[in-house]
Amino acid sequence: MNLFPAILIGGPPHSGKSVLVYNLTRALRAKRVPHYVLRACPDGEGDWANEADQAVVQTIRNKGKFNARFMARVASYLQKRHLPLLVDVGGLPTSEQESVFSLCTDAILLIADRPDDAAAYVEGTAVWHAIAERQHLSVIAHLKSVLNGRDELLTTTPSVTGTITDLERSAVSTGAVFDALVEKVTRRFTYSEEALTRAHLEQSPVELTLDLPELARTLGMDDGYWRPDQLPALLDYLPEQTPLAIYGRAPNWIYAALSLHALPAPVWLFDARLGWIEPPELPIIAEENRGGMQHGWHPIMEEYPEHLILDMNTQSQYLDRQTPKRLPLPALPHKNGLILSGKIPNWLLTAAARQAAHAYLWLAVYQPQSNGYIVVADTDSEMIGKVLPRPIKT
Repeated sequence: MNLFPAILIGGPPHSGKSVLVYNLTRALRAKRVPHYVLRACPDGEGDWANEADQAVVQTIRNKGKFNARFMARVASYLQKRHLPLLVDVGGLPTSEQESVFSLCTDAILLIADRPDDAAAYVEGTAVWHAIAERQHLSVIAHLKSVLNGRDELLTTTPSVTGTITDLERSAVSTGAVFDALVEKVTRRFTYSEEALTRAHLEQSPVELTLDLPELARTLGMDDGYWRPDQLPALLDYLPEQTPLAIYGRAPNWIYAALSLHALPAPVWLFDARLGWIEPPELPIIAEENRGGMQHGWHPIMEEYPEHLILDMNTQSQYLDRQTPKRLPLPALPHKNGLILSGKIPNWLLTAAARQAAHAYLWLAVYQPQSNGYIVVADTDSEMIGKVLPRPIKT
């Protein structure tokens, strides 16, 4: 039995679950409580959906669909978890989707009180408590979600109950109800950051292993968050062309930059769903010859006078690292620069970056939060860490 807890966040659609998950994970990270958010709903959302400009979010958000392959992947991650999990699930689960809920240990239920439907809260409460009971989940919190009004904390033991307000994108959750929920989850996630990090780093396949949040603090970022202008200092701090293992939460452009800095030496990444993995080699195949690709994999190339954009569209589904031959990259023409974009895991981003970088003077990675492209490699080093605006295609 996996000893790490997995807390499901469930409730009817449009109750604010994804926003609550985002605020909860931010609060836990601030307290340095180790965990990972497992998106068990293929809606294409991540932290960027709350941190980026909402007009940008609507442009790039791409809802996927549940299917058997997706649910099998979620079940695999739950069964072999490497950290305590917050599990963000869909609002209308089928019986097949619900079957993976039994792999969780606890539940936070968030039920919207809808002014246009007086019975919605009562009905939603009954449905989701029945799900929790069927799947043997301990309900550690039951919250009523309202858009307007006042927070009201009713109980903290044995579960947190009450009313929580303002679960809207870009809003920061505060107040007694949210604080009680954070404290409840913190007590449930009893593993220390130091102990789990040490255990994971001891399993590293190479000598030089970077704990990115700790390294950020070492280089002067007290909050442990990386900013693009700090990228040159990071790369100057590290030896080049040296086997490297990368661990911890950091932006995708940090992972891309480090993986390129190590070339031609190998790199390994710690994936919270998979453990230590090495980026695979992806085939380069002309578009007319591509076939048998993994579901949802459809990279698109946009050509500009001085650079290319490779948008690696995943249709919000999990991609299988075990079959890289079914994740082909298109043959890319030579330009000065290459920009990589797409909602993809770090192992896939680093694989694409390492295979394409040699053909370009500079390489950048799209970050929705800045609505721009972070330059992660440059033959003259002058552009590294610069944020390029999104180009307008004429």
